[in-house]
Amino acid sequence: MAERSVQGVIFDMDGTLADTLDHYYGMACDFVEFAGAPPVSREYVYALMGSGDPDLMQKLFPPDFPDLEQKLRRIVRERLGIWTRRVAEETAPLEGCANLLQELHGAGYLLGIATSSGRDLPYLDSWGVRELFAAVVGREDVAQRKPHPEAILQCLSALELEPSATLYVGDSPIDIEAGRAAGVVTVGVLTGTTTREGLAAAEPDHILETAADLPSLL
Repeated sequence: MAERSVQGVIFDMDGTLADTLDHYYGMACDFVEFAGAPPVSREYVYALMGSGDPDLMQKLFPPDFPDLEQKLRRIVRERLGIWTRRVAEETAPLEGCANLLQELHGAGYLLGIATSSGRDLPYLDSWGVRELFAAVVGREDVAQRKPHPEAILQCLSALELEPSATLYVGDSPIDIEAGRAAGVVTVGVLTGTTTREGLAAAEPDHILETAADLPSLL
């Protein structure tokens, strides 16, 4: 790839730049234990996270689990805030990713985020990288979540970039599907919820071990 054929990079967040997966698995385990439901496996939780399903919390429970709606309301009231604060305060960047962002920004690449998480992402401040991103699109900004390309298209518009000049980096097949639908160059990374085989099946343009390896494509 020619050095300046790429002008910008848009990132997914969880499992791509942010080391959040253990937090989210811990959250899922806490929620089902709190409600008295059967335990959930890490594999099942990761599959849910990678599915794009908007009803993730409900899907942690068996379909016939008694009084589910009431218990979900109690979880939201008594447990969700605890975990939201924990994720905000404790999430670290995946190894090498904070340096990667500084390097890309310093080299003149425009950077954006298109995530199914909320756009607030308070840990970007503790990492010292928030100002590096020219656009951040979260779940509250879109009508349709990934694998629909809306978040990526919004980010492209904000960055004023052509899709062909932009990489989208993510850890799951829905990231690759969304990126392909948006017309960008897709890069799958193996630091998230999906195996190499799972990512390869989605046919990204590139697969890297980690987003920190991105300079090898630029």
